[in-house]
Amino acid sequence: MSKQLEKVVHEARSSWVLSYGDMVTLLITFFIMMITVSAGQIDKIHAWVNTRLDEASEEVQLAMVSAGIEEIEVSRNSKGVQITLKDPRLFEVASAQPRGSHTYQLDAVAAAIQNLNIFNLHESKHAAFLKELETSGLKWLVEIRIEGHTDNMRLTRNALYRDNWELSAARAQAIMIQLQERTGLPASVFAIGGFGEFQPIGDNTTQAGREINRRVEIYIGASLVKSL
Repeated sequence: MSKQLEKVVHEARSSWVLSYGDMVTLLITFFIMMITVSAGQIDKIHAWVNTRLDEASEEVQLAMVSAGIEEIEVSRNSKGVQITLKDPRLFEVASAQPRGSHTYQLDAVAAAIQNLNIFNLHESKHAAFLKELETSGLKWLVEIRIEGHTDNMRLTRNALYRDNWELSAARAQAIMIQLQERTGLPASVFAIGGFGEFQPIGDNTTQAGREINRRVEIYIGASLVKSL
């Protein structure tokens, strides 16, 4: 009788171990599936954001071509849509205020930015998708970042700014203020950065290289961020 009892107990234990093992396997499979689904969703969202930025880049490029302005270069990179004000005569020497004769460039950029679809997605065919993301705790955020750059020529002692670093930041701020006023976009959309002579794209030992380095870069970026 005891042997039969031991056999029953052994079988019961084996069944329990087997059931527990099946449960753990199912849980692992479930979590792997969830991770895979999440990764797929993340890839889908990244692709969607990048497509919107690609469209914005094309819109700005078309606007510059239509305006016939050669002093502005538009490109698309990892930072977003890059608009480069590359006219070395946009500013007076050691000054942060754009020349009045060159503000037509800012007018063209402001008009292009103001009309971008990327700022009005809630009123487009993407409204339902954005609403779905918002219910998941995400919100659509567009940022315009203005970065100032100079050549490596030192400022004179009586210059208004201490060094090229300060000058580049002041120029970025001046452009930011003018773009904000012209577009009417919220101030919270804008940000600035000053890099002085420390990110040259030309040879600072030549006049032509220094002119290339005196520039302002405007970046339009977008992302989905967690709602507060």
